[in-house]
Formats: sequence, structure tokens, C-alpha cells
Amino acid sequence: MTIAKPLLDVRSLAIHTAAGLPLVKPVSLQVNRREIVALVGESGSGKTLSSLALMGLLPPGVNMTGGEIWLDDQKIASPQMPFDAPVRGKRLAMIFQEPMTSMNPVLKVGEQIAEVLVRHQQLTWKQAHREAVALLGRVGIVNPEQRAKQYIHQLSGGMRQRVMIASAISCKPALLIADEPTTALDVTIQAQILTLLQELQQEMDMGILLITHDLSVVARYADRAYVMHQGNLVEQGPVAQLLTDPQELYTRKLIGASQPEPREKTGEISADSPLVRLRGLTKSYPQAQRLPFVPAKRQTVLFPTTLDIRRGEILGLIGESGSGKTTLGRAIIGLTDTDSGDIEFDGVSLTLASHGTRQKMRRRAQIIFQDPYASLNPKITIGEQIAEPLRVYKLRPAALIQARVEELLKLVGLEAHHASRLPGAFSGGQRQRVAIARALALEPELLVADEAVSALDLSVRGQILALLDQLRQQLGLTVLFISHDLAAVKQVCDRVVVLYHGKIVESGDTARVLRAPQHPYTQTLLAAAPDITRALQLRRAG
Repeated sequence: MTIAKPLLDVRSLAIHTAAGLPLVKPVSLQVNRREIVALVGESGSGKTLSSLALMGLLPPGVNMTGGEIWLDDQKIASPQMPFDAPVRGKRLAMIFQEPMTSMNPVLKVGEQIAEVLVRHQQLTWKQAHREAVALLGRVGIVNPEQRAKQYIHQLSGGMRQRVMIASAISCKPALLIADEPTTALDVTIQAQILTLLQELQQEMDMGILLITHDLSVVARYADRAYVMHQGNLVEQGPVAQLLTDPQELYTRKLIGASQPEPREKTGEISADSPLVRLRGLTKSYPQAQRLPFVPAKRQTVLFPTTLDIRRGEILGLIGESGSGKTTLGRAIIGLTDTDSGDIEFDGVSLTLASHGTRQKMRRRAQIIFQDPYASLNPKITIGEQIAEPLRVYKLRPAALIQARVEELLKLVGLEAHHASRLPGAFSGGQRQRVAIARALALEPELLVADEAVSALDLSVRGQILALLDQLRQQLGLTVLFISHDLAAVKQVCDRVVVLYHGKIVESGDTARVLRAPQHPYTQTLLAAAPDITRALQLRRAG
């Protein structure tokens, strides 16, 4: 009997810096056809570096120093031979973690997908454009023809990730590497995308290497899993066995962090004098102008919204991608103008306030952006970026600024020596920690956390959520916690507001809303929320 050879065979892959620092120690793994293999671990464990080596995309100063990479019984990379570039895009494709840095900002998204089809499938541009629109619709984007004509920055974070997925599957590759493919997506779309990838995998005899920190996704969709820690593979095996009977302490730690208990809330939160009041807030954006001299139609993303954010509370704002969550958060701190309505901050109407008053408010309200790489300057060290607001607002004497920077880095789980590095030297989760440290530098009263923990691994997510709760108690910090992660909302939020198609459809105490949701959309969200135990049950049932 002939034993089928694996589609992907990684043999003793080793990665070092140019200075000889080991980043990934000899790693061997295999992916078969019609198989989803998960690569799990914390930020900085070497997951993404390993995947970049498979694509021949290691960053400058980082080299493959040992091992071989075989695809479909053909050697495509080793230290002694250059990467076989023609396989990239056609036989081997990748969904990257951060769409804003991997998509071209000056080309419309439909053009970028069509370009792949023209190059690798020899379609005409007209055929490629039709296929690009169809792909956008298949990954769950509403109005795909309109979205195909937009630029990547005009889409919400979840839509950007869906565009990246459409581009990656366009040529139906033999192996798809998915690096946190659903990190920015809400739970309902996450299930749709992963089910789509599963269908494509079976339809095309495709293998998938799924890189993720979400063990519930692994439990539901992966066949086998490898666990990485500090550049080493520490455990591997079939998913059901690995998650129910882990042998390594580190694996048990990851599983425990993925099933957090709600933190007991302390202190009373008064509703009498809220820090922020929203009254009838609306926002719309102009659509593309179809005919000259005809006014462009406007797309409403936020219908009249009335909401109070109480002092000292953590208010969860949940909803699917494109529901208006980010628009509402940016409007509150003055980064997005509104069409109508009023925003009142600490008793002062910002709609009627002078420019000087609004500028003073900026220090008291900060935001953690969804995409950390896009919000950090790639050419300035992270230490300088954290120190800049301290200098501008003269919050520390010059001699004490460095000490404050180091203190903030330690608060978010980084080391003091990281201050001298550029953002590109960090993993996605580490960059998010840097963004959080910078937002906390001004000691704000209001913190808008826009998917602040979506890119973080489970243990670090728990640390950041605990940090937000600690700051709330110590400093009286008020937090608007925008998220699609219902487990995080349950763990840290006092109240929750559900936003659907630009309208608030439900609100109340977190425990009550998540235990007994009244609106059908909230019920759908909870039914789709990932959970390891439920995912394993669904897997056995399926």
C-alpha cells in the first residue's frame, strides 16, 4: 500500500536574525490535502515568521538558516536555494493578519483581486472584474459591486479582512496559509468565512495551515494542531485529543486562558452624571457619484443615536462589521464629524464648543485603534512614539520621560529594552500592546478601545482586560469597549450596547443581556459566539 505524501512538508525549519539570534528553532510539520492544520501559540512564538518563510517573504535581516520546505513533492525553499517564486499566489497563497499593510492603498479593491486573476489565470480584465465581484459577495460583503469600486481605507476593519480572503482564494491554491484570518471579524461572519474555507478545502483538495490564537476556532474547524512556544514546537496531535487531554503545561495554560470567568465587578457606578452624553447623533457618507451634475447619494451608517456613558464604567459596544461601532467611537473623541446631534463631554457640548475647548478635551479622551500597524509610525521607535504625547503636554520632566515609557511598556506586558525597536520588529499582538501603552500615556479619563484585544493571544488578552479593569478602579477611567469578542465583553464590561445596521437594538447590564437577549440579532450573535466545549460538540455532531 502506497502512503500518500503530504501536500506541505516542512523539515527542520530554522530561522535566525542576521546577528545569529534564533527566532524559530528546528520545526517540522506537515499538511495533507483536504486537511486543516492549526498552528497555535502566543504573540512572538514564531507562528507568523514560520508562515512567512513558507511564502518566501521573511523580512530583511531575518533568514532561513536550516531545513527544507516541500510543496506537493517539490522542494521550493532551503538555505542553499532561492524561493521558487512562481508558486506564490498560484499554488500557495496567504491571508495576512493586517489588510491595511498588505493591500495596495492606491488601487480599488476590485482591481487588486482582478490583477491576481489576470496574472495567474490569464483572464481578461473584464472577466477578472466579474469574478472579483463574485468573490467579494462569496466572502460576505454586502453590495459587492459598490465595494469593488472603493479603496481599502474606505472599508471597515472586518470588510478589509474579507477582501484579503477573497484575493487569497481567487486562484484556488493547493495550500492556503491563513494568518489570523478572522481576527477582525464578528462572530457571525467568522463562522461564515471559516465554513467557506472548509468548503473550498474539500472542493479543491486544498490544504489549509491555520495560524490562530482562538482555540474555539481550532476546536471547530482544524483536524490537527501544533502548539508553538518561544520558537519551539511543544505539542502536536489531533485536535480533540489535544484540547481534552493536553500533555504540556503551556498547552493547558492556553486552554485555561480561552475559557475565562467573568470578573467580579467592584464599586458602584452612578447614572446621575454621565461623562459622555450622545443625543440624536447621526452620520452618513457620500457614495460614488454616478452621473455628472447629479448629487451623490449618501449611505447612512449611524441613525439617530442616544446614549450615556457613565463615569467609571466599562461600556461594551458590540455588533457586526460595518454596523457603525467604529464611527460612533471616533465621533465621540472628535476624529469624525457628525451630520447632526450633540456630543456632551463632562457637561460641555462639543458641538457648540470652541476649537480650543475641543483641543483640551483631546488629552482627556484617547483611542486605541483597531489596526496597530496603521496607527504607528513605521520609522520611529516605539519609545519615541510613547514619549511624544508626554513631551507635547509636558506631563513629565524631560529626565523622567524615559522612566515613564518603560513603566508603560511593562504595564502592557513588554520589556523596557523594546523601546528602542521599530514597530516592524514586533508581531501583530505586540504592536497592539504598544498602541495601548501610547493611549495610556496621557492618563485619559475616557478611553475608546476599538477592537483593542482582537489581535492579542488569549493570555495577553486576559492581561489587558485585567489592566483596563485595574485602571478603571485606580484612576476612575471610563472605557468604551468596542468589540465583537463576546467572551471579552462578558469578562470586563459593566453594561453592553448592541448596534445593528447603525441603530441601537438592545442595551443593559452585561449579565442580563448576554444571559437573556431580547432582540433576534443579539440572539444570533450569542448563538454564533465561539466556545471550545460547544465547538467540539458541533464537530462530533457534524
